Amino acid sequence: MIALTILFAIGCSSGPPPPEPASELAPSLVVPPTQTPAPTPTAEPSPVESPPQSSTTAVVFPKDEGSHDTPIEWWYFNGMLRDNAGGEYSYHFVTFQLEGTSGGTPHLLQATLGDHRSGAHYDAETPALAPTQPEADGVDIATGGWTMRGGPDGYDMGFQLSGADGPVDLELSAVSQREPVLHGGNGLVDMGPEAGSTYYYSRTRLAVSGWIDDTGGRREVSGPGWMDHQWGDITRTDIGWDWSSIQLDDGSDLMVAVIWDPDGHRHLAGHGTYREPNGGVTHYDEDDISITPLGIWVSPETGVEYPSGWRVEVAPLGLDLELTPYVEQSEFTSEFIKVSYWEGAVSVTGQREGQPVTGWGFVELVGYDPKQLEATPSPQQP
Repeated sequence: MIALTILFAIGCSSGPPPPEPASELAPSLVVPPTQTPAPTPTAEPSPVESPPQSSTTAVVFPKDEGSHDTPIEWWYFNGMLRDNAGGEYSYHFVTFQLEGTSGGTPHLLQATLGDHRSGAHYDAETPALAPTQPEADGVDIATGGWTMRGGPDGYDMGFQLSGADGPVDLELSAVSQREPVLHGGNGLVDMGPEAGSTYYYSRTRLAVSGWIDDTGGRREVSGPGWMDHQWGDITRTDIGWDWSSIQLDDGSDLMVAVIWDPDGHRHLAGHGTYREPNGGVTHYDEDDISITPLGIWVSPETGVEYPSGWRVEVAPLGLDLELTPYVEQSEFTSEFIKVSYWEGAVSVTGQREGQPVTGWGFVELVGYDPKQLEATPSPQQP
C-alpha cells in the first residue's frame, strides 16, 4: 500500500474514472531480543488452482493475475526464511507499476531483508521499464539481476541487496498452498472518503524455497510466505495506514488494515479478512478491528517516530494478538520517494477465545513521516 506515495512521487497524478474489473461484469516493538523463532517450513506442495468465480466477484482468475490499465498496481511478497545453519531471516519484495504506454510500463522494485540473529537490515530498489503485457496472466519483470515472474502456478523472485556487512543476493521460488482470498468479499475494498477503491486479493500461504548468498557463502533457505496483488483508481494520496498480514500456527490467516489521515491521524477506513484453518473466510469492517501501538521507535536516520509493537484485536473472533518486531530497524528510505515508511516482520502471540495462539506476520506503516503531507497533497489542492 506504500504505492499511494509512489503514485504521487513518480508523477502519476489523478487518474481516470474508477477501473472496470477484468471481466465484463460490473464491480461486481519495543523489545525484540526474545522472540519466537521463525516457523519451520512445511513440505513444498503442488500448486493450488485458483477457484472459479461467481457472478458477484470483482476479481476473475486467472485473468486478474496479470496487469491492468489503472493508475497504480503492485505485486507484493513477504516471508520468513531459515537456512541449514540456523540463520533466520525475513524479507519483503514488491514491484509498483504505473500506467504504461506503447514504449513500455514503468516499475519501481523494492526489497528488504532482516537478519534476526544479528539485527542487520538490508534494502535496495531499482526502477525498470518493462514491456506492456495487457494479456499476461501474471507478472513478468526482469532488470539488472532483479526478477519477479509468475502467476497461478507459482512465482520466481530474485533481488540484490546491500548493507553494512556487504551485498546479499536471494533467489526464491514460491508455490501457493491455498486458494486466493478476495478482500472485501468480492475483491473490491474502499480506501476511505474521496480516496477511491482498489481491487485486492492475497495468496495467504506460500511455500518458499531457494538460496541466499552473502559474506557467509551461499546457503539454501525455505519458509512460509504471503502474496498481495492490488490495483485501482486511488484518487487521494495524502493518507496513511497500519497494515498487517498474519499467519497463525493453528492454520488460520489474517489481514487487517486501518487507513487514516496524517493530518491529525483522523480515522478514514478499515477492513480485515480472516481465513479459518478449514478454508472458511470471514470479512470484517472497521468497527470490528482495533490496532493499538504499544511503544515507539525513533529512526536514527530520519528522526521519524514509528509505532513499535502492536495489539491487534478482532472482537467478533475473540482474537487478541501482540505483535513484536524481529528487527526494529526496518525503515525504508528511497531515492525515488520523498517519504520513508516502515516494513518489517513480527512475532505473534496471543489468544483466540481464550486459547493461546502464536505465529508470525508482517507490518507496514505509512504516513508517519511528516514529509507525507508535504509530498502528497490532497486532490483538492492545486
